Amino acid sequence: MQRLWLDYQRPDPERRRPGRLLLGAGALAVVLTAGDYLAVAGERDDLRTEVDGLRRAAEHRRLATAAAASAPREATLMAPSAARWETLFSSLEAASGDAVTLLSLHPGEKEIQLAGEAKDFPSAMDYVQRLERQPAFSGVRLTQSEVVAENPNHPVRFALVADWRNPR
Repeated sequence: MQRLWLDYQRPDPERRRPGRLLLGAGALAVVLTAGDYLAVAGERDDLRTEVDGLRRAAEHRRLATAAAASAPREATLMAPSAARWETLFSSLEAASGDAVTLLSLHPGEKEIQLAGEAKDFPSAMDYVQRLERQPAFSGVRLTQSEVVAENPNHPVRFALVADWRNPR
């Protein structure tokens, strides 16, 4: 007796071909999309690096402007030499990192006050230790710290005071 095949049970090769073509097209689309994603991710990383460099340059200019603006306000201070300013900025730049942003700088004759924001408290303490290792500073002391609750990342704002050594 011959086997009976009902239409919905018979394996028809012609019915499978569109499915296979569609599967192949889908796989090709996935490969092309993944390639585009990797290219865009590489561009994004390059742009982030460029933006970080621009932020550091802007911060350096802002600190220089703030320091120059605070000098006339404090008439009792001796005018620091260019070498002293250069030492200050190079020390601040050497101690900087990705996790800390300086918000203000108030130099005095022997002491400097800094305010900043760190991604967390250990990053702020790490910054204090890096400043202490700089030859331009001694006696770096954290005077205030608080978590910024209204920011969803909860960064830590801090203030510190450091003795400013003469580069002689």
